[in-house]
Amino acid sequence: MRRWAMDHSPFRTVLPGRILGIDAGGSGTRVVILEHGTVTEQPAGPPMNALLTNGFVTHLQEIIEAARPAAAGIGLPGVRQEDQARRIGQALTRQTGCPVHVTSDGASAQAGAFLGEPGVVVIAGTGSAAFGWNGESTARAGGHGFLLGDEGSAYWIGRAAARAALRWEDHLGGSEPIHRAVVQATGQSLDALISATSTHPAERSRLTALAPVLTALAGEDLQARKITDRAAGHLAALAEAVQQRLGPLPVAGAGGVFAAPAIWDRFAALTGAIRPLAGAAVGAALLAGPRSGA
Repeated sequence: MRRWAMDHSPFRTVLPGRILGIDAGGSGTRVVILEHGTVTEQPAGPPMNALLTNGFVTHLQEIIEAARPAAAGIGLPGVRQEDQARRIGQALTRQTGCPVHVTSDGASAQAGAFLGEPGVVVIAGTGSAAFGWNGESTARAGGHGFLLGDEGSAYWIGRAAARAALRWEDHLGGSEPIHRAVVQATGQSLDALISATSTHPAERSRLTALAPVLTALAGEDLQARKITDRAAGHLAALAEAVQQRLGPLPVAGAGGVFAAPAIWDRFAALTGAIRPLAGAAVGAALLAGPRSGA
């Protein structure tokens, strides 16, 4: 298990004990232990979302009990109300005997990205959202799920790739390179992809997996470049929406979508964004420590 020190963290000396941080997500769950300024990565957990995953509380309970921490913090997608987060945290506290603080994945990502300082983090993974804190107030934008939002996310990009492939096949535009790449990546016909996606619409991995396929073409295919530019623009708009309410805060971009240079370069040019100082799992631990009394 990899360890690394948070030498410049303002929390280095104020978080005693062994604090567990959990960053749940649509593609997997990252788990870390934060102890006296040192972060130790733990075995990953399964994908989890409070709206989409049956039995997610049981999964979280197993992770907490295996780590035996003094306190635990969880950033959980699908959590939209404070009372919902409080109820989940109270249930896990009762079940594990460990103080558990549950928050949205946006709050934990923001805490990790700026190590507890003010700022706006834009999260672009399976879904997309922005969360900001100015030292007094918080604000959020996006995070509405793949049916009603998640613009600029891996799912959105993957769906755009599939649409471009279908449009080319129908002689309605699209892109032949995207069509070829999508068919090769899925290993099946587009008819089979349509059937699988329509039969199991909540299983977002089929389309999310196409995001890196599309972004890899951005340097050579005009249609792919248009899609990545639109994705970056959507993500920048999330940051701006939060800044309008909280003030001109610094911006960070977190999540797998930003691994693509075509997305990151455009997003950074629009927002002046930096890479996060730490991940959301560390942020979840930072938020849990002061509340736990550990």
